Amino acid sequence: MTASALKLVGSRYRGVVERDGVRTLHFTVDRLEITDLVQRGDLGNGKILRTAARPGSVSRVVNGPIELYTRELTGTLAIARTTLTAESLAVPDLDLGFLQLPELTFTDAVVRNTDLAGGTLTIPGGRVSVE
Repeated sequence: MTASALKLVGSRYRGVVERDGVRTLHFTVDRLEITDLVQRGDLGNGKILRTAARPGSVSRVVNGPIELYTRELTGTLAIARTTLTAESLAVPDLDLGFLQLPELTFTDAVVRNTDLAGGTLTIPGGRVSVE
């Protein structure tokens, strides 16, 4: 997924989880706001499914909690370009679920999720194509 801005509202870091042989960062969030959303998924036949929102629009995932299992999240947080992976964290298995961050915004975000569960996704002007 790519976005010009990715806002995580009410986020909690739950630690590193292994799912289907892949180590991921596990977050729960109350709401996601994704500006200029473009999602791509491998169809397994050499084709890529692409879903994109209308340029400049904000897609939302609401009615959480929303479970995110993320392989890699890269974006600018405040003024620093940051990449988060299971391997990049000093204490990967630390569950900080007791600590809720009101809002985190990454700009120029690139996210590789293995799973997103819960919530209701709205994509303004959504278009689906096969590449």
